[in-house]
Amino acid sequence: MTRKFLSYSALAAAFATTAQAQTVQRDWTPYEQTKQCMISENFFNPVTRRDGSTFWHIPDDSAATTILKWHISGDQFLNEVHFTRRERFAACFNGARECGLPINNDIAWELDQLDLPGNGVSTAYFKNPPPKSAVRYAMATVGDCFGAAGEGVYLDELGLTEASLPVDICYRAGQTMFFSGERYRDEAPAMTDAQITKYGEWGALAYYLINQVQNKPDNPEVCGVAPVELMPSFMSFYDDNGYALLEGPEYIAAQEAEAKAAAKAAAEKQARENAYLRESKRKRLLARNDYERFGTLDGCQIAYSYIFGGINRDKMSFIVDPVPDSAIGWALKFEQTQAAAQDCPAMPQELGDWMAKQDPKLFEAYGAEEEFRNTKPNIWNENEWKAFVERWMWRDQTFAESYAQGGNCQAAIWYSRNIAHDWNSFNQAELDFVGLARVFERWGAPDRALCAAIPPDVLPLARKTWERQYNQVMREKARQQAEWDEANRREAARRAEINAAYDELLNWKPPYSKQTEMRCYNVEETKYGTRQRCFQ
Repeated sequence: MTRKFLSYSALAAAFATTAQAQTVQRDWTPYEQTKQCMISENFFNPVTRRDGSTFWHIPDDSAATTILKWHISGDQFLNEVHFTRRERFAACFNGARECGLPINNDIAWELDQLDLPGNGVSTAYFKNPPPKSAVRYAMATVGDCFGAAGEGVYLDELGLTEASLPVDICYRAGQTMFFSGERYRDEAPAMTDAQITKYGEWGALAYYLINQVQNKPDNPEVCGVAPVELMPSFMSFYDDNGYALLEGPEYIAAQEAEAKAAAKAAAEKQARENAYLRESKRKRLLARNDYERFGTLDGCQIAYSYIFGGINRDKMSFIVDPVPDSAIGWALKFEQTQAAAQDCPAMPQELGDWMAKQDPKLFEAYGAEEEFRNTKPNIWNENEWKAFVERWMWRDQTFAESYAQGGNCQAAIWYSRNIAHDWNSFNQAELDFVGLARVFERWGAPDRALCAAIPPDVLPLARKTWERQYNQVMREKARQQAEWDEANRREAARRAEINAAYDELLNWKPPYSKQTEMRCYNVEETKYGTRQRCFQ
């Protein structure tokens, strides 16, 4: 418990440091940014350490962006790169993939370890900048982002070109590549399977740049760089879909006005939803009895829960006023006494006054919600499972559906488990249902119970993706059935041909022809000559 509380305390301090730094002009000079570089300043996430220092994190784990991160971070690369990225990057050194780097199994092994050796071969290796061959490899994906290190390497050598096309075209192509051509293909420029595979890393990066970055203040207007091989297809898509008409000043002004109105409407909708969810949660909390509210917690544990909840409170929290500094110090002492099985330390007056301001009917015990969501309940009755679903989903913001083959409930469950991934666009109800559907699958709980509480917002996209998947499955079945029917037809024709030939051989008889000439042979000699006997 101590470690968990301290980590959240440090996180609160980090947020405070970040908030103070927002007034300072950011100095962004890791490389010279050009039009031929796909990655802009806004693609990097600033990460603040406990000591207040900041480093830049690239939210994409491809080998190309990892090499760019190495170029930017210098000898601090290993200290700033996350383990999961190191683990993927190890493939560039063990021969699993070609990244312009030498095969070195010692480096590959060290990168694959959770804790890096202090003075290993990788520590010494990464104190040097990326070799030219690795820079060349990375530039084939990210473009000219390496400044002087990329001199002498030209985009046309790498199969790339500067693209002044609308970024939407690259996004559509990247989205199709990100999903390996399995989805959104009819909404993107025409590409072959070979092209989708060949430019997959470029496409994934284009998709991330436009769709996945949370802290990007403004979207780029053009692609930056794109594969030369795909430019004819991109230009055809540009012409066929009337993009030229969409770039006039009147259209742009209308789009900006529409975007502002949409942003305002979204903010108002989010505010209404937050108010609704907050009131829904308040009703749920007020409906508990004292045992459900406090359980077996004593006064010190209740105070600790208040402090923990106050430090990590969000828009759904009912805790009022910031947590006093003395309360945080008391909570740390309480953790120590709990670990040592000692008596609870005396509470400062400031903590008591702060707790008196809180509404005990809205109290939430630390860890109670996490335990509820992570522990499989010991229930077997379907009605009990439905009650569990309603409690998880806050029943009054959802509706019940029947569990029918191909119905809305099955579509929502299938979507939640197989398609849902765009977490930033989900509201609270959608997030709750997606999490619940996946938890039920892990527990082996009955899907029928999930139909008791479906958020309305999840249905339109669920139905669309379900029907697309269903239609795709039906088309595939029809294609297979057509192939089988054709194969059966050919087999039947061949079998009939063989049978006919076999019957002809089996029933063959030599043809009969009547003899028209006499067949005779000599019998004896007489005075009249030779006597013969003949057959006709």
